[in-house]
Amino acid sequence: MRMFKPVSLLILNTVLILSFHLSPLIADEKEAGVKRVRFYTAPSEGGDAKLFLIPGEYYTAGSPTFSPDSQKLAFDGRKSQDGEKFADGQIITVNADGTNLEAIGSGVMPGWSPAGNRIAFSQISPSGVALMHADGSHREMIEPGGWGAQWSPDGRKIAYTVRSGDKANIRMYDLVEGTKTDLFTAGESPYSSIYWNMTWSPDSNWLCFKARNASQGTYEIATLNTAGQQQGYKVHYSNKTAPYADIAWHPSGEKIVFAAGSQPRQLMQFNPAEDKPPAPIDIKVKGTIIGDVCFTPDGQSLLFNVSGTGE
Repeated sequence: MRMFKPVSLLILNTVLILSFHLSPLIADEKEAGVKRVRFYTAPSEGGDAKLFLIPGEYYTAGSPTFSPDSQKLAFDGRKSQDGEKFADGQIITVNADGTNLEAIGSGVMPGWSPAGNRIAFSQISPSGVALMHADGSHREMIEPGGWGAQWSPDGRKIAYTVRSGDKANIRMYDLVEGTKTDLFTAGESPYSSIYWNMTWSPDSNWLCFKARNASQGTYEIATLNTAGQQQGYKVHYSNKTAPYADIAWHPSGEKIVFAAGSQPRQLMQFNPAEDKPPAPIDIKVKGTIIGDVCFTPDGQSLLFNVSGTGE
C-alpha cells in the first residue's frame, strides 16, 4: 500500500521477501495439529501460497502491514489459547528475517509512518486512535473514541472512523496543520457503520473502506476522495453478506483486494478506475483464509492470514 520504489530498492525488497519464504521463522512451525493463525504469501495475481510467518505465542493475529522499507512486519495479536480476548490485543513487530518478534504495546490495527519510525494504531482502553514510536514508546492519543487509524503514504494525514448520532464518518487528521476534517458533509453520510482497516491509495488522494448502508442495510466497499465526497465517491461492491473488514491497495494504484463474506472466504480484486465487479483471486492454500490482507511494498505478493492446523 505504498508508492513504487527505485529499482535498486525493489530488488532489495524482492530478496528480502524471498529470504522470508525460505525461512518461515518460528520454532513452533513444526507443532502438529494445533489450530491457529499463520501468515501466508501468494503472488499478487494468485497461485500457490507459501508459509510466511507463524506468529509465536499469538494464536490469533491479524491486520498485517509492512514497513515501507520491507524491513519489518507489524500486526496485532493475542494469546487466545490462554483465554486472552480482544481487549488483550497487542501490537507486534518482527524483523524481515524472522528475528525479534516482540509485542511493543497494547492496541490493534497498526499502520506505519512513511519513514517507518512511528506507528498509528487503535487503543483499546481508553478507546481511541493514537500514535507511538516504532519501539512502543511515546504513546499519544489523537482522537478519543476514534477507531481504525491509517497513516497516509505521503505522511501528512491519518484517517479513521468516528460516529455522530446514528451515522458514521471518516475523519482526516492533518498532522502538518493540526486540523481535523470529516469527509462526508455533516448529516449526509449514507452509512450507519464505517469499519476499520480501510486503506489509502498510493498517491494519498483516495480511501477505500467497508461500510454498512443505513437505508438499504447492505454492506459496501467504496472509494472516497480525501478532499471530500463532492470530489469523488463510488461504491464498487454491495452485498447483504458482510465482506471482511480489511482492504489492500496495490502500489500501482490499479488493484484493490478484500475478502468477500461468503464461506469459505475468498480474496477478491477490482480496479477502482473501472466499472467491473470484483473478481476472485485463485489462491491455493491449506487452511481457511480469514481475510486480513496487505501487499508487500513492491506489490509482487499478497500477505494474508489463514486459520488451520498447518502444513
